[in-house]
Amino acid sequence: MKYINWILHGISLIAILFLLYKQHSCNSNCHAGKDMNTENVAAGNNDFQAAFFYSDSLLGQLKFFKENEAVFKKKQESMMKELQAKEEAMQREVQKLQKNAENMTRNEMENAQKRLGGMERELMERKEKLSGQFAEETAEFNEALHKKVISYLEEFNANKKYKFIFSVAREGNIFYSDPGLDITNEMIKALNEKYSQ
Repeated sequence: MKYINWILHGISLIAILFLLYKQHSCNSNCHAGKDMNTENVAAGNNDFQAAFFYSDSLLGQLKFFKENEAVFKKKQESMMKELQAKEEAMQREVQKLQKNAENMTRNEMENAQKRLGGMERELMERKEKLSGQFAEETAEFNEALHKKVISYLEEFNANKKYKFIFSVAREGNIFYSDPGLDITNEMIKALNEKYSQ
């Protein structure tokens, strides 16, 4: 679930770097020709429109996210129970082997150790398989969520009013933003309505 925040932060960072680059280019050109008409420069800046949304607030209130998060938690708990049961079964075998070791023949001891080795391998393979499965499902979910957000933003900005729409996190790198440009609540309402249909 945390990956979507990193994806959205990455997109924001790229947009900010682009803006800084553009500003630097403009500053270089502006210094070269100081007699440039300042009204034209100001008019050019008025064309720049941006909006933003708080990604943490968005995720915390999206039905799609909350319901799927609950499903993922159940899957994770189920995986942990399965692995724990296998580990406990292996521990019982180890204790049984230790308890009966003195009365076992060499052949019986070797067979018991092979069985334990097989159980350990099986446990490790299962751990890897379940972890891989979970990571794959999480990546697919994050991709689906990302597509929903992008699709909504394309509809939202069909009139091309905004040049940029940033994802902002409270612990992120943007320290001030005009509250009038915050579209978080609008996004939450619209995305939840779409999900309910």
